[in-house]
Amino acid sequence: MEAVEPVYDLGRLERAVSALIAQAERLRKEKAALQAEVQKKASRVATLEGQLLEANQKRKDVGKRIDELIAQIDQLDTQLEAAPSSSAGADS
Repeated sequence: MEAVEPVYDLGRLERAVSALIAQAERLRKEKAALQAEVQKKASRVATLEGQLLEANQKRKDVGKRIDELIAQIDQLDTQLEAAPSSSAGADS
């Protein structure tokens, strides 16, 4: 009996390995590009968060200032309401 040696298609194996190597390299490059994009977007998010905090603080400051101005207007209204009655008696 003759021993049957397995038949290996080395050319096919080389092509498969080469294709896998090329795919792995392409995926490494894609991963690096995606990581750079994620880093860029994370930086943008951090910048926008800072701007949002600043805008919220300004909004609070403006709200406080508006409340102060309304209080001053109310105080002036009260003074003006009181002033005519005391000056009306002095004018007569």
